[in-house]
Amino acid sequence: MRPGARLAARVSSPIPRRFAAIALAICVACTQTPSTQDAPADLVLVNGKIVTVDPAFSIKQAVAIRGGSIVAVGTDAEARRLAGPSTKVIDLGGRTVLPGLIDSHTHAIRAGITYDFELHWDRLPSLKAGLDQIAEKARSGTPGAWIRVLGGWHETQLTERRLPTQAELDQAAPNNPVWVQRLSTQAVLSSAAVKALGITADTPNPPGGTILKDASGKPTGIGSVGGLNFYYPSVPRPSLEEQIESTKHWFTELNRSGLTGVIDAGGGLQRWPDDYAALNAVHDRGQQTLRVRWFMQPQRSGKELEDVRAFVSIMKPGSGDDLLRPLGIGEAPLVATNDGTQWGAESPTFPAQAIDNLAQVLRADVDGGWSFSIHTARNKSLEQILPTVEAINAQTPLKDRHISFAHIEDVTPASIARLKTLGAGVLIQDRLVFSGDDILKSWSPEMVRRAPPIQSLLKAGVIVGGGTDATQVAPYPPFRSLWWFVTGKTIDGRQVRASEELVSREQALRIYSTGSAWFSGDEGRLGSVEVGKQADVIVTSADYLTVPEDQIPAIESLLTIVGGKTVYAANPFR
Repeated sequence: MRPGARLAARVSSPIPRRFAAIALAICVACTQTPSTQDAPADLVLVNGKIVTVDPAFSIKQAVAIRGGSIVAVGTDAEARRLAGPSTKVIDLGGRTVLPGLIDSHTHAIRAGITYDFELHWDRLPSLKAGLDQIAEKARSGTPGAWIRVLGGWHETQLTERRLPTQAELDQAAPNNPVWVQRLSTQAVLSSAAVKALGITADTPNPPGGTILKDASGKPTGIGSVGGLNFYYPSVPRPSLEEQIESTKHWFTELNRSGLTGVIDAGGGLQRWPDDYAALNAVHDRGQQTLRVRWFMQPQRSGKELEDVRAFVSIMKPGSGDDLLRPLGIGEAPLVATNDGTQWGAESPTFPAQAIDNLAQVLRADVDGGWSFSIHTARNKSLEQILPTVEAINAQTPLKDRHISFAHIEDVTPASIARLKTLGAGVLIQDRLVFSGDDILKSWSPEMVRRAPPIQSLLKAGVIVGGGTDATQVAPYPPFRSLWWFVTGKTIDGRQVRASEELVSREQALRIYSTGSAWFSGDEGRLGSVEVGKQADVIVTSADYLTVPEDQIPAIESLLTIVGGKTVYAANPFR
């Protein structure tokens, strides 16, 4: 798995120290020949607005790239001096360049497997339009094939402001099993889907889930994450080659949206190593257009320690390369301490035995040299887990492991202080862009106003990473997430977060670039447009810093460059 052997850091020699110093100087001089120092750039971008996101948040005019790295950032004249006969020079026409955005908590690997085989409702304006999509898919697709919508939408974005009914699905696709999933909370099923899954009026509820029924007792759907995870594996999966093509198309779509990197959280229905086969194939074929850092989540309840020990025995810290690299264990290291999506008034109390088991799992992970990320939707969950992490930290300092806690929309000042002491970071997503209306029904107004307290985290010096938790519980486009960070509005424009916890556009961009890069240990290599960093940049369709706030979600990339290579281009750069 290791891309190359690591050279020894020290070499003993009987040569006197003064002669060794002279030899070293000669060696350095030999390597810094004029031809190397003055080698022309591969690519120069000029006449732009380069938002560097360096410590001063400098705005420059041009950038030069050579060998996958940034070699100059400054004026057009400074960048053009590095152009040679074979250098490609692109006039940006005044357009804005940003560092490539990094989604620090998403489920990109899982989504890639079925991207080509889903209907996507994230931009759907009405339920009628969605039902028309289903009807067209039934007419043009394979007879009797499954039709699926796998979350990423909310009824408040629709003019009808409701979910489809089973009768509507049956009318749109009478001969196809149809699975229409709302976020990660429930799925409406057509009659053919209920039959294909073997669900009857007498079928007991699945573990952690429910069978949804109409007034007559007829099954119409599935409720809760547990129920979805129990039944969805019965839906036929694409072949491996289809998964590979689907993953490639999905990564291109993420490039178009402005992403150059993701941290994959693992998550339900994503087993290691089988469900990583398509991604590995894309990487090994040289077709990967997105940097992927990934966590392995144990999936077998009661056997998590066995799974983690297998992972640490096979995978070694430092394995992987610049495009594909494992980080450790996440998002739910132990099934019994996974608090799921908690929008209700109460959050769970974990059994003492579960906490003990979590300690063993995290200890095995840390002893193996890895980091970890833990799903903590609510502060109560965090409070139950923190003592275990603090005990591990007392034995093995974790400050350089870049450990993280995800979500914590209601994290308290006391917990923030403990996270700062640990050196842990917090992963924030725009999950409430869809679910803000849901928490208004069960959380206190003060909790909703602070959910999550991003400014409080930043002021406390806690590292914050930006993301989406896509594709089921929030939309994947990063600029919609940035809009939510800045405005605190739900998908239908309702203001739910208070102004004191909103962030500026500059702060939001830092969170989504240098902030996110920290969680994979890439803060020194990615996240800003600075000399010496990897050349991951995007040219945007509009100026993120100046467009009216409500136009931010419509921004996308016109030119996406990863490691100096163009991976996506639209007009006028196509």
